[in-house]
Amino acid sequence: MHLYGVNVRLCSYPIVNYKLMESISNKEIVLICYRKIIRDLDLSLVDKYIREDYIQHSPTVKDGMAGLCEMLHFMKTLPRPTEVAPSPIIRIIAQSDFVAVHLDIRFMGKRAAIIDLFRLQDGMLAEHWDAGQGIGDDDVNMTNGTITINESVDARESKMIVQQYYNNDLSKADVYLSADYIEHNTASTLLNWPDSIKMHRLIAEGDLVFAQCEGVKSGKIFALYHIFRVETGKIAEHWSVEQEVPAVMAHGNGMF
Repeated sequence: MHLYGVNVRLCSYPIVNYKLMESISNKEIVLICYRKIIRDLDLSLVDKYIREDYIQHSPTVKDGMAGLCEMLHFMKTLPRPTEVAPSPIIRIIAQSDFVAVHLDIRFMGKRAAIIDLFRLQDGMLAEHWDAGQGIGDDDVNMTNGTITINESVDARESKMIVQQYYNNDLSKADVYLSADYIEHNTASTLLNWPDSIKMHRLIAEGDLVFAQCEGVKSGKIFALYHIFRVETGKIAEHWSVEQEVPAVMAHGNGMF
């Protein structure tokens, strides 16, 4: 995991039952990878959970399993944390082969909101995207708010509402927002949209919807990752991160 060019050590994750099971969900597989491979740096599990042809889109990490292992080996050289930190995982949304994870990372006095997106294939991580944005003193609410997914809400309906929002005049975003709408990113609100936007992927679980978008602001290209909470047919809560797409990356796969 990178934080503005600095490799960071994630410290604590939700507990997963590692006993043998007849089946294990993609969400559970991702949590195992965070906890055992990223946090504990147990490289013996890489072959079990990471495909050899793993496709990397994070701009600072080299492609493939080899690139991921290079990053993990570097992380082994970093000082181990002296204190156990709370879990950085705030929200996790899964649909079909995709899992999106919203994280609040704190490292060496810096704090950032990160959203990772994984595509899984045959029970292994096959592809990874991410985007991150620093959290300043004025943005302390970027990751707080509703955490639990309301599974009684039809994910198809949640996705449809967000899709309609993107398909229509975004300058009239308030039409789609609930009266008590909560915005968590004051720098990238739904009422302050980019000059142009392209959606690449949209996944939903219950009342939470993740949208991976590419936007243009003042001639610069940004990765825009959004999480929406839908309630009674409208968008009730919104989190996001935005990261400028660099001209040079560690691979040729692009950020999308």
